[in-house]
Amino acid sequence: MAGLWEFPGGKVEAGERPEESLIRELKEELGIVVKEECIAPLTFASHLYPDFHLLMPLYICRRWEGFVEAREKQVLKWVRPNALRNYPMPPADEPLISHLTALL
Repeated sequence: MAGLWEFPGGKVEAGERPEESLIRELKEELGIVVKEECIAPLTFASHLYPDFHLLMPLYICRRWEGFVEAREKQVLKWVRPNALRNYPMPPADEPLISHLTALL
């Protein structure tokens, strides 16, 4: 969704588990290597868009290898969870902010 701030990740490919998808997407989008034991599920979003239904898991990742960099020409910014509401996000992402704020 162009122009909106989103959590990193993407679509699960055929035969791929959500955790494998996240690890692949973090490498593709941010250039970091994440091991499966370093991610933990936090919550999920279920949102009905006009043309599809999105079920999106949210994971926490506290350890990775490498340096975070924008690999797909996106803008990156580290912000505290309570500041996330200052950034326009897709409707499915907005409810996840409260879970991050409570955890962190």
